Amino acid sequence: MDTRFLPGVAELFSVLFLILGWMLGFSELSDNSFMVHLATGHWILDHGVPREDLYSFTAPGVSWVAQSWLAEAVYAAIDRSVGPHGVQLLDMATGGLIALLAYRLAYRVQRDRGASAFLVIAALAPATRLWVERPLFFGVLAMLALVWIVEIPDSRAGRRPLPFLPPLMWVWANVHGSFMLGLAYVFVHLAGRWLDGHPPWRGRELRLTQGAVLGSAAAFVNPYGPALVLFPVELLGRGDILGQLVEWRSPDFHTPLGITFAIWIAVIVAALGLARTRPSRRDVLLLGFSLLISLWAMRNIAVAPLIGLPIAARMFQTERREDARSRLSLALAAVALLVAAQWTVGHLTRPAYNVDDYPVAAMRAVADNGLLGRRLFTTDQWAGYVIHAYRHRQKVFLDDRYDMYPTALIEDYLQAREQPGKWRSLQDRYRIDVVVWPTNEPLTQTLRADPGWRSLHADGKATVFIRR
Repeated sequence: MDTRFLPGVAELFSVLFLILGWMLGFSELSDNSFMVHLATGHWILDHGVPREDLYSFTAPGVSWVAQSWLAEAVYAAIDRSVGPHGVQLLDMATGGLIALLAYRLAYRVQRDRGASAFLVIAALAPATRLWVERPLFFGVLAMLALVWIVEIPDSRAGRRPLPFLPPLMWVWANVHGSFMLGLAYVFVHLAGRWLDGHPPWRGRELRLTQGAVLGSAAAFVNPYGPALVLFPVELLGRGDILGQLVEWRSPDFHTPLGITFAIWIAVIVAALGLARTRPSRRDVLLLGFSLLISLWAMRNIAVAPLIGLPIAARMFQTERREDARSRLSLALAAVALLVAAQWTVGHLTRPAYNVDDYPVAAMRAVADNGLLGRRLFTTDQWAGYVIHAYRHRQKVFLDDRYDMYPTALIEDYLQAREQPGKWRSLQDRYRIDVVVWPTNEPLTQTLRADPGWRSLHADGKATVFIRR
């Protein structure tokens, strides 16, 4: 029987990883940042990219670079054409591609089906905890594509990095600020290769250098010019403010994300200890780079393990074995695809949005009492929902775009949230007249005791106050 056209075990594993990533990429649309991204995308389709703040009454006219404008426009275009389920399908396809490409990368380097699967699971376990409906998800896929170009020199893109790198970097730069990590990865690779005796002005290193330089130049072709490219750099200047955000802190190794990342570190250490040959200077530099960016901000764990994946696979490298092809592999792949299709249909028949964590009833009370358009104070997370649900009728005090708002405004917000005693000066300075706040937080108790405010609505989630 001719088995040349039948899949082998490696192809079966590829299908299984595609399905795994597809399922892990699914989520109900509930992220507050995504809601702001989607609202911005609709604005872009109607009016073009914004140049100043659209959503707050506290920062009118403040310059704003919508750094993920391309992803936002794609979100909105899909939302208009096929609805929010289309956005979910986009995320599922992104997850499927990431998992598939990660497995094929490891297998291309490592040559063992089972060991490659183990390494990919270990690398993706911490990363998938950051897979949410945000442009960062596309940045993860872009990083994996870049790692393919750099690590697999005999691949189509690896042989000719010059025509592939510039468009990749252009799209990435207009989708998410993590493109700076991609550029840093390339230059760390080139520095390591130089230390290993392969300078960046010869051979493949020269082509990678040229591609990276052209990619950097291509990033400047965008609606904001240099401001978009420099956005990630300027963001670093807000370290004190970013430290208030969980995703910008160092990983907590007592959380599921921290534990799975610690397991990945252990896998890398084991690979270094069991490697048959000493790792190159380049490999050591890249492993140090990936560890550094992960310890600096846990959001980078979404991309950092992908940098170490082919290095770990190379350390565990074995001789390639013939992959037996059989009808059994074909049958198992077909069954897996059918199960995945059934699972997808079942999940896409449910509502796309999950707003259980937002003050839906409280904001309905605000609307029913004719208070939309007043100066509303709510949490930065809830503000994302308000922008999404009432963007044409209600502006917010502040949302989670901490990269845009003046530092003094963010500090005022954080003080009012953490020190309710400072609320009175803030309410007068910004002339706030409606508050929607979590029912069980201290500021709510402060407002209940303040004769200048009265409660209009209260439930287990949120309380609405109006100024007398």
